[in-house]
Amino acid sequence: MTWPWSRAPRVAPPYVDTVAGLLAADGTHYRTTEPLLREYAGPVLDAVGLGTLLERAGVWLRSPQTLAALFLPALLLVLPWWAAAGVSLLLYALWSAAAPGFVMPGAIGTLRVLEHPVVQGLVYVGVLSAFAAAGNLAAMWTGVAGFVALRLGLVAVALGPIVRPIQHALHPLPAPDQTLRGLIVREALRRGISLPGIDAIEKRVREFWKRGKR
Repeated sequence: MTWPWSRAPRVAPPYVDTVAGLLAADGTHYRTTEPLLREYAGPVLDAVGLGTLLERAGVWLRSPQTLAALFLPALLLVLPWWAAAGVSLLLYALWSAAAPGFVMPGAIGTLRVLEHPVVQGLVYVGVLSAFAAAGNLAAMWTGVAGFVALRLGLVAVALGPIVRPIQHALHPLPAPDQTLRGLIVREALRRGISLPGIDAIEKRVREFWKRGKR
């Protein structure tokens, strides 16, 4: 007899393939589908796994938040609170715009560790405790507000109207798809896999993207 509580918990799938594109477990929407990717990059998907590629792409797409969250407490140690906040926001905006075109697979493992709430929480507890002990309440509350705003995605929402047009000007594809493309290309190069159809993927994704914007 199997007791209800002895059953293994359900594990959410790493992605869902819909008519509107791929929806990753982290909520990221890609304007491509699994059949399309398999048609043009099947050997890479077979070697790495689409779920793994989407998870890595998600880590890279969150790298602006990760880096800004870690730079903020460091900047608060050397700059006034308003300057530290301004530089952190500028870093977030610039890297958000540029990151999809500069995917570095070797850095994703480090970013995965640095984005973990426990790691960031320990950094902030240590730095903000030092500010509180020194009576620097402005820096302390700036750190608290910045950490919450970054972790909850409030900064992404606020800067989105500025960042998205720059992304569109810099990259031919939406940021998630540009990032995924970069990962696929780099995995193919690393494994010696030829991808003669990668341009066709870009064309199909752009067509799909344009239809969705109408």
